Amino acid sequence: MDHRCPVCRKAIVKRGLSQAVMIKLEIQCPHCKKVVAYNVHRAESAVVLFNFAVIVVLAAFAYWFQSRGLVVVAVGAAIVGAAALPLLERTYLRTWPRYVTIVPGPAP
Repeated sequence: MDHRCPVCRKAIVKRGLSQAVMIKLEIQCPHCKKVVAYNVHRAESAVVLFNFAVIVVLAAFAYWFQSRGLVVVAVGAAIVGAAALPLLERTYLRTWPRYVTIVPGPAP
């Protein structure tokens, strides 16, 4: 994944604690001080939603059948889902730009 600022082209790898939780999916480049948006790929969204759905279904079945084995499988699905995103970033999304410039909207 390409973690460079789209404005100044310098790497934005280290983020501060204040930017760890991104509510608006926007951060400020530490080099040029421009605000850039976090660029989420559809494949990332699909992997996260699919993993969440699998965990919920497995947890519901584990509760319904009172099965400890299904709880272990649900935890395993959570671990696999957590490992899937970095793997996706290193294989399929190698050249995907992580950040994009924000296009200003029309003036009121």
